[in-house]
This record gives sequence, structure tokens and C-alpha cells, in this order.
Amino acid sequence: MTNKIFFIEKYLEYLIAQKNLSKNTCESYKNDIQGFFKFIKVKKLEDIEIVKIRDYINYLSNNFSPSSHSRKLSSLKNFFEYLNKKKKIDNPLDNFDFPKISRSLPKILNEEKINILINKTYEDKTPKGVRFSLLLEILYSTGIRVSELVTLKLSSIDDNMEFLVVRGKGKKERFLPILPKTKKILIKYLEIRENFLKKNMKDYGFLFPSNSNLGHFTRNRFFQILKKLALSVNIKSDEISPHAIRHSFATHLLERGVDLRTIQESLGHTDISTTQIYTHVKLSKLKEILKNKSPLKEEKLKFIKI
Repeated sequence: MTNKIFFIEKYLEYLIAQKNLSKNTCESYKNDIQGFFKFIKVKKLEDIEIVKIRDYINYLSNNFSPSSHSRKLSSLKNFFEYLNKKKKIDNPLDNFDFPKISRSLPKILNEEKINILINKTYEDKTPKGVRFSLLLEILYSTGIRVSELVTLKLSSIDDNMEFLVVRGKGKKERFLPILPKTKKILIKYLEIRENFLKKNMKDYGFLFPSNSNLGHFTRNRFFQILKKLALSVNIKSDEISPHAIRHSFATHLLERGVDLRTIQESLGHTDISTTQIYTHVKLSKLKEILKNKSPLKEEKLKFIKI
């Protein structure tokens, strides 16, 4: 008899120790796997039936976005592959045809909207305003993940304030330049950073300290402020997210002729195929431009009778 709770915990330990995955990623895996077992209502791994898997897939397709659907299935597949290698159970997903899920293009903001957002932050001269200006500047000028952004350390900044050392997925490090404009805000922020260290609060060396349980500014708080900022400049809430800023960074670089390999390194993608989604964004935009601006627009053509 195989206890699912025991093996879920063992799998998470494996992900942290062997795969070097972050706690956030492991937590996502855990939630996805537990969500599956909650849906099919079985206590033992041996009780999983194909019909229940099929019901679960139908449930996902009707209640989640394509990206969430795909991620949850991927979490399950990886979990059962782990168990199969440990010879605990046969993989119930073997020979199971998963529905093909088309990958949606990432949401992006044009450069004008990005500049409006950044310029709006300059209006707030308070310490919190300066902090958020720096957060947004770093996010858009480097394309780092919001989880990487909020966990930056003071030690992530080189002595001359020219580079950031970013530790990404799998604890892999990459070096990203600090632009002159960002450097000015960074210098200003470091002068008032102590404002965010409350009395008797331990300084863990985070660039953006906070009295949260994590000791640093949180992803959720960043999203809340970003959304409020967007609404203040008439940008729709469904257009904006930290990931949309990251996507915009990559897309704008590609539009300016930067090669995919450089963008891949900046984003911290292990596989360049992940980065190639931005070429589809570029082609999609080009198609729209040609549709509206091409000299060969159908209504302008004079057809010659032969």
C-alpha cells in the first residue's frame, strides 16, 4: 500500500535536493498534486483509475486557463514519473493522450505605456515612492522575475553599482547590467533604505527589506501597488502584471534587433525554445501592422481583368 502524502513529501524533498528548485516552485508542484488527489478522492496511489484522470482533465479544461491547465498536468506527469523510477507504482499516465493545449501569446505593454508607468512613480517623493520607482526600473531594465526582484540582496550589487548578480531557477547565477538611470535611483534609495527597517527588526541583507514574515518586500504587495499605479494612468487592470513587464522587456528588445540568445540569458531561460515565444509576439504584431498599413491592402488594389 502506498501512502500518497508520504510520497508527495518525498517528491518535494527530491525537487529541492536534486533539482535545486525554489520553494515557490515546489509549493506550486505540491498544490497541483494535492489538487488532483482532492478531486479524484483516493487515499492510495493504487486506486487511481484512467477514467478519474480523464474526468480531472475535463475539469481543468473547463475551469482553468490553458497555461494553468498545462502546468497542472505537467506537475502530475513529473510526479508519477518520479514514482515510476522509484518502482513504487506504474505510471497511470503512460499511454494516456493528453489534449494539445495551444500556448497563448504573453501579454505585453507598448513602450509608451511602460514609460507612462515609470514616469508616474517619480511623482511620489516619499521613501515608498522611491522604493517602488527602483523596483519597477529594475524589473523593466533587466527583465528579471518578480520573485528574483523582491529577494535581491545588498550583496547582489557589485561594488561599482554596474551589475546585479541574480540567482534564478535552479540557483543559477547571471549578471545583469545596471543602467545609468537605474543607478541614480538606486543611490537615492540606498540613502533611505533604513526607513524600511522597523525598530527591533532584523536586517537580513535584502535590498528591499520588509516586516513581512519573509523579511523582504513581497510579490503580492508589488502586484497590488503596480495594479493601483496602472489604474491611476488609465491602464486596464487585466493588461498589467509583473510578468507583463518582463514580457514587455523581452519583446521590446527583440523589436530593437537584439538576438534571441542575449534575451534568453537576460531572462534566465534554460531552454531557448522558451524564449522563442517572443518571436511569435513580434510576428503577430507585424501581421497586424501589415494588415492595416500595407500598400497591398485589398481595398486599395485595382484588379486587372484578363
